[in-house]
Amino acid sequence: MEIKGKVALVTGAGKRIGKEIAKNLINEGANIILHYRTSKEGIEELEKLAKEKGIKVLPLKADLTKLEDIRFLIKESILFFKKVDILINNASIYYPTPLDKVTEKDLDIFYQIHVKAPFFLSKELGKIMYENKEGRIINIADYSALRPYKDFTPYSISKGAMLTMTRAFAKEFAPYVLVNAILPGPIVPAEKIEDLETPLKKTLLKKWAGEKEVWKGVKYLIETDFTTGAFLPVEGGRLIC
Repeated sequence: MEIKGKVALVTGAGKRIGKEIAKNLINEGANIILHYRTSKEGIEELEKLAKEKGIKVLPLKADLTKLEDIRFLIKESILFFKKVDILINNASIYYPTPLDKVTEKDLDIFYQIHVKAPFFLSKELGKIMYENKEGRIINIADYSALRPYKDFTPYSISKGAMLTMTRAFAKEFAPYVLVNAILPGPIVPAEKIEDLETPLKKTLLKKWAGEKEVWKGVKYLIETDFTTGAFLPVEGGRLIC
């Protein structure tokens, strides 16, 4: 599918991987819906870029832990653009949860952000894509969904559910909507991380990739016409290290 002229929604578009994906979609000529919750500064930068390039842009603030906000995001996107061709479920939350300290609240928030929000966004926008006989849904998961690591069990479980959801929706919306997931590894250091070397010791390529590498995977999964229900690792060989 060609990117230029399509309408794309990126969740968590104000920083890090989401911002890089949104920036490149704009540069490729896609009209863009920029979801954010707190990262207003990054959204303003993307708005400026879109306007400079003559791209239609719609910034929308929404709390993805709230179903009413998810519905607002869907409704406003359709009212403004009449359709969405590309959905990037990127919004994420990440922090350690040792088993002896994990709470019900921890489980709930990982589920809400990584499963519930992508589910309803994919369900409603995917139906429109199916009716239009063309669309792409890309879930930004994590390599830990296949290889969980200690003290991040709720996070890893929720990302694992995202992979199951990817294949389920790939079946539901075939043959018109291609649904895939990307499994990032050490892309950029997590916020507030002090040890930058240990995460690389268990990675074959021994370096941080940068957000651009995830965008390369996203671009492929938008443009391909014959890949669906797939998990694309972008993790520097972490899964076999």
